[in-house]
Amino acid sequence: MLSEIKQHLINQGFNCTTSEVAGGERIVVETTILNHGIQLMLVADPPYYRLPEFFLINPDSIGRLAHVSVHEYAGIQIGTVCVNAPESLSVNFEQPLLVVEESLRRHILLLEKCITNPDWNHSELLREFSSEWLRICAPDSFKPLLANIARPVLQTLSVYRPVGGKQFGIESHYMVHPADDSLSVISDIQLSIDKGNRRIAGKAVVIPIETLTPAPKHSDALDEWYLNTISSLPVKVRSDLQQKYGQWRETAYWLVFTAKTVNDERTWFALKLSGKTKNALPLSDEKLKNWKLEALPIRLFNQENTVERGGGILSLADKKVAVIGVGSVGCEIAHKLSAAGVRHLTLVDPDVYEINNLYRHVLEQHWVGAPKTAALSVALQRQFPWSCAQWKLDKLMEFARSSRMNDFDLIVIAIGNPTQERLFKQYLLDNNSKVAVMNSWLEGFGVGGHATLDIPSSEGCLLCSYVCQETGVRGLVSNMNFIEPNQVTMKNIAGCGEQFISYGAASSAQTAVMAANLAIRYLEGKQAKSCKVSWKGLDEDAMAEGIRLTHRYYNFSSSLEYLPLVDEDCDVCTH
Repeated sequence: MLSEIKQHLINQGFNCTTSEVAGGERIVVETTILNHGIQLMLVADPPYYRLPEFFLINPDSIGRLAHVSVHEYAGIQIGTVCVNAPESLSVNFEQPLLVVEESLRRHILLLEKCITNPDWNHSELLREFSSEWLRICAPDSFKPLLANIARPVLQTLSVYRPVGGKQFGIESHYMVHPADDSLSVISDIQLSIDKGNRRIAGKAVVIPIETLTPAPKHSDALDEWYLNTISSLPVKVRSDLQQKYGQWRETAYWLVFTAKTVNDERTWFALKLSGKTKNALPLSDEKLKNWKLEALPIRLFNQENTVERGGGILSLADKKVAVIGVGSVGCEIAHKLSAAGVRHLTLVDPDVYEINNLYRHVLEQHWVGAPKTAALSVALQRQFPWSCAQWKLDKLMEFARSSRMNDFDLIVIAIGNPTQERLFKQYLLDNNSKVAVMNSWLEGFGVGGHATLDIPSSEGCLLCSYVCQETGVRGLVSNMNFIEPNQVTMKNIAGCGEQFISYGAASSAQTAVMAANLAIRYLEGKQAKSCKVSWKGLDEDAMAEGIRLTHRYYNFSSSLEYLPLVDEDCDVCTH
């Protein structure tokens, strides 16, 4: 196969030879870019399930190149060229000759851009600063330093040691943490500090850099890079470093640097200085001689970075949402809202978590016997460090009468009780409340789920969904339902008090995700009109139980579409 690959590349106009490397024959392709002789060595043998790598031989002779990492291979200096994310391409493994050719062309194209466009090359070196910094970190420092830093300004913070005996979790990392913070008081970090389980290891100095230079290629170059970086700091910053932070005497310092790279993106990286005796922070060549420098991996653990990197939305942090009913649907809605960045949730439900709830609820089994809202509040704060979820044991109308509805940006009702939902709507009308309300409910047998968004400033309200489509008169059953009314849809295993609706966790989760997406759209300001949304499942389980379905079910083809909620025959919002 090697000879076939070589001949194919020659046929495509490439200059190919073979060389004996590491006890095997390798194809070497030679080309010229801007008077630089380029040699690319194919190192992988077929079959190819990803683009095969070509090593750039003697890369230092060309200069510092972006997307090229330098190391030793079989006694020669080579550069690994990053032409794509390894698993991001669909490779035609049945045509290895074409795969090799495509990879070679990508390697040459990238090298041409780096060599012929110095400005782009420098920009890319800065863009990939963080990944290059990781390359020079010691192999045994695989656990990153967690840094809860909100502002990129010169400051000093405490560094906490890992909790003894912890191998996993946030408590197993060194942590840079401020004394005051908005973290939940029951987050792992705050709990371990409050309990005294974390001891202070030393001080960290946060140093903002105005002009960033590419990361050093090797750990041996750290001293030089550090001194150059310190000397290039503005005079005021260096003076503050000397006067404010150069007066300590420590055997170790953690330096956390931050700088803007490309397109105002900010990078953070860390350096640990270790000495045998206590001394001030070394800021010159002479004082650095007795210190050991070590590049450290770092993960920013502040609200802005953690929430955004997880797909959350920072603008939702100050929104206040009440979730009434935290059963199988409501608990998922609360979880998804928290994951989206909503910090201020009020969870309302009088029920206790029972064994029967285990297979369609997010709570773990050790919460059996606890109030659902209290347990869910703890679970959310434990998973989402900045959550401020509160809980109440009220029923819907008790909550309405004891709380100020207009204090909330949105009220989510997931109790599956149409009588109470309509009663609550009437209460809001009687009290001229302007809060937006979302109702969400699930029907049994996997036929579907629904949600309505009632925005007082928009046409359409919850009661529009109770207008009978045949008579035009408001009734007692939602016109969105897929199951006809006046049927026995509850299953009974153990007599009275043990009846339940037949549905699985997938159906409740799908309903909750649909409802949560609508709630998030509203909180973001993307959904300004009252609307309704449904998802439709299969009817096979309902048919097997002899359950009759509505005309809407059989004619519905708008799953997950936001449809107008308003009904022209509604006697409340259109008259």
